[in-house]
Amino acid sequence: MRLSLCMIVKDEAFFIEECLASAAPFVDEVVVVDTGSTDGTRKIAERYADKVLDFEWIDDFSAARNTGLAAASGDWILVLDADERIAAEDYPKLREAMSTSEFDGFYLVQRNYSDEELQLNWIAVTEPDEWSGPWAGYTENPILRLFRRNQSIGYEGSIHEIVDGTISGPARGTLDLPIHHYVDANPARSRLERASRYLVLMDRLLEKRDDGRIYGIAGSTALNASKDYAKAASYFRRAAELGYEPLRSLEGAAEAAYRGGNYGEAQDLYRRLYDEGHRTASLCLNLANLAVRSGDKSRGAQLLKECLSLGGMGPQTDETIRRNIEFLSA
Repeated sequence: MRLSLCMIVKDEAFFIEECLASAAPFVDEVVVVDTGSTDGTRKIAERYADKVLDFEWIDDFSAARNTGLAAASGDWILVLDADERIAAEDYPKLREAMSTSEFDGFYLVQRNYSDEELQLNWIAVTEPDEWSGPWAGYTENPILRLFRRNQSIGYEGSIHEIVDGTISGPARGTLDLPIHHYVDANPARSRLERASRYLVLMDRLLEKRDDGRIYGIAGSTALNASKDYAKAASYFRRAAELGYEPLRSLEGAAEAAYRGGNYGEAQDLYRRLYDEGHRTASLCLNLANLAVRSGDKSRGAQLLKECLSLGGMGPQTDETIRRNIEFLSA
């Protein structure tokens, strides 16, 4: 079974050499689609790729992705972005998965490294290694990046494109294998700059049709990057209304309200989620802070203990939480 690595890139000179150098020895073919680089990305790609294609940008990520898929010749496709890596020891697991007759595609775990402890479902790095580097933690996102090369399988959606919808549910498997993602590593490309560009594209798409997944992604972008908390809350609420991961989306709306200082709305949403049995460390932390604001110290201490039991918020924040528990319990 032959494996083709397919990528789309634009001005990724900061990342692309390390990405291609680490992946090329473990795949049978590298296909890179360049959407208009001006920083030397294309020349770097040419040193590693079997095919480098030029694509005139039309505000459609799926169109660019599918151009690469059409040029690939492998039996299976692996998709990576320039700021992503897979460990050398994990490539044999990909090869093993490719021998299946049961599945046509596999979800991998995109591990998004950052120092943003307040991000929803943020996980602290307890034992730093070569992959975590200087980052304090990460969030995890299942993402379908390994799939058969088949004319019926391709990307859909002009932004935050996915291939999932072209593979039937029973034919999608899951691999416990991380894609290490360093979205904040390039100091020349700020999170705010990226967020502003993507939000413009997402708003254009949402003007044409309601899409719960895109509302959810827009909510996360507005919450964690552009810090537009009112807009983030509205995005998340709409995502929940449309049935897209409703508990997670409502927690996003609560987080946005909390960070924006709308404590009444945040408390109502957090209590609703808590009463429905939804639990995350960040939910318990923020609900604890709201309880203390209202004068209920014992409730606050109880919720802080629950926050720690759910994994906490990282070493430094957890130490503060422990001190606060002692103070509130005195």
